[in-house]
Amino acid sequence: MTPDGKPVNGGSAEDQDIDSVPLYRKKRIVIPMVLLVAAALAGAWYWYENLREYVSTDDAFIDGNRVSISSKVLGRIDTLTVDEGMEVHASELLVQLDDADARASEAQAKASLEYARQSVVLANVNLDKSRDDYQRAQKQYAGSIIPKEQLDHAQKAFEAARAQLDISSAQVTSAEAQLGVIETQLQNMTIVSPMNGVVAKRWVLPGDVVQPGQPILTIYDNRDIWVTANLEETKLSSLKLGDPVEISVDAYPGHTYRGVVFQFGSNTASQFSLIPPNNASGNFTKVTQRVPVKVSIERDSTAADPRGDLLLPGMSVEVKVKVH
Repeated sequence: MTPDGKPVNGGSAEDQDIDSVPLYRKKRIVIPMVLLVAAALAGAWYWYENLREYVSTDDAFIDGNRVSISSKVLGRIDTLTVDEGMEVHASELLVQLDDADARASEAQAKASLEYARQSVVLANVNLDKSRDDYQRAQKQYAGSIIPKEQLDHAQKAFEAARAQLDISSAQVTSAEAQLGVIETQLQNMTIVSPMNGVVAKRWVLPGDVVQPGQPILTIYDNRDIWVTANLEETKLSSLKLGDPVEISVDAYPGHTYRGVVFQFGSNTASQFSLIPPNNASGNFTKVTQRVPVKVSIERDSTAADPRGDLLLPGMSVEVKVKVH
């Protein structure tokens, strides 16, 4: 370039030095800056619309009341009346254990009870006889007919008969108690459902021998479900009972359920882990804990969508709690 700005050696204005080009004309700089500003604006808009007044987490799942059906006695399963996926109702028969041994014990206990009752009858007869003998001996002794020794023998026989009656009565009580124990065992051979629900898992088959307390069936009450969301402890200060919640179920994308916060956990979820953390240890590392928060699922929202009946315990969900 000449001092007056004219190109040298016939050069054109397009050959202008890059350092003299203004920044707004440098595409390699302008385009990334525009994209960066647009991304920042989009992020700010998303935060303002979706995060500013919300507390959210994807560490959540559908929960419900669950009961594990087990036997109170040792026994072999004779009949299973239900299977996985079947609906059950309260007091409905679920499991029948083999009660042949218990029936035999019941018959034996009834025979023992009858024997004890007849012993009471016999003891009463002996008591009446010994009472009469003793009263007769008293009169004879008063008339100097028998010696004092015979009177003492009659008295002892009367006391023995009375004691025998007490023993026989106690045997009746013991036999009745034993029969009651066996009848209770017979009742335990029949297992009924404690609530309405759906059989979620069958753990054994007919013919299996189950131990006391061994799970046989697991039943969920699918009509009374909620969401358990494990929220970070640092977010709890902005929550309160009754806050509205948006619920997104992974199984049904695009559909939003509604609910409200109705219960806060009384402890962190880590306290129920296999090895709870010991914060008093020397190598302590601070980790943000999560507290379970229960969220109801509005019945109106599930009824409006036919898929609402398929909200199953354990399904993964995402929750957004609107805070004020």
